[in-house]
Amino acid sequence: MLQVLQTLIALQALDTAAESARRRLAELPAAEQAIDRKTAAAQAAADAAKATLAENQRQRRELEKQVAAVDGRLAKFDDHRAAVKTNHEYTALLHEISTGKAEKDGLEEQILVLMESADELQASVKEAERVVAAVTQEGHAVRAALTNERRVLEGEQARLTAEKAETSASVDKAVLARYEQLLKQRKMVAVAEMKGDLCTACHVRLRPAVTQQVRRNSDLVACDSCQRILYFKPAPADAAAAPPA
Repeated sequence: MLQVLQTLIALQALDTAAESARRRLAELPAAEQAIDRKTAAAQAAADAAKATLAENQRQRRELEKQVAAVDGRLAKFDDHRAAVKTNHEYTALLHEISTGKAEKDGLEEQILVLMESADELQASVKEAERVVAAVTQEGHAVRAALTNERRVLEGEQARLTAEKAETSASVDKAVLARYEQLLKQRKMVAVAEMKGDLCTACHVRLRPAVTQQVRRNSDLVACDSCQRILYFKPAPADAAAAPPA
């Protein structure tokens, strides 16, 4: 195989790896933001559960105040019994007492309902807090893994950049410029393998004359459609049978 073609293939492998690292690095902030959103959602659910429990407790306190007020009225009614002088006054007093007791019963029934729901609400708060703790712990672990991955990827990028500089040093400037231009124009793929009679990058069928040229790997041949530099990788049996270049 032509030496410069071998070098361009090597450069393409380096650029492909670097592009993969770059894309993954670009994804990491979104992954970190997803952790923040998940943690915030869990905390919001816990806060909502606590707020609901607090409202339950507030309503109970308010009802208990109302019960105390009714008890105060009933105590006054009992005190007034001795001062009642007529049947009409006594009947009216009994009505007030009956009304007060019915009101108290209604209030206590509401308190009982709130107390029963409070047990469920407390369980919900406990579960929500457990979820927050689990999500937070998971978030710390994932964030640490992402931080380590970022460090590895940045190191890999630096290594690939240095290796590319070393590899490209032997390439003719015009050929290298052509390669770099193709990288920019063709989504970071400047060199593509030909399989059968197809360019594997654009999947266009090549002309027979171009196919024969590419098979020889003795020149820089461009795809008729996408203009990428093509090369041919013979099957192992074919490579063993072929004479040395």
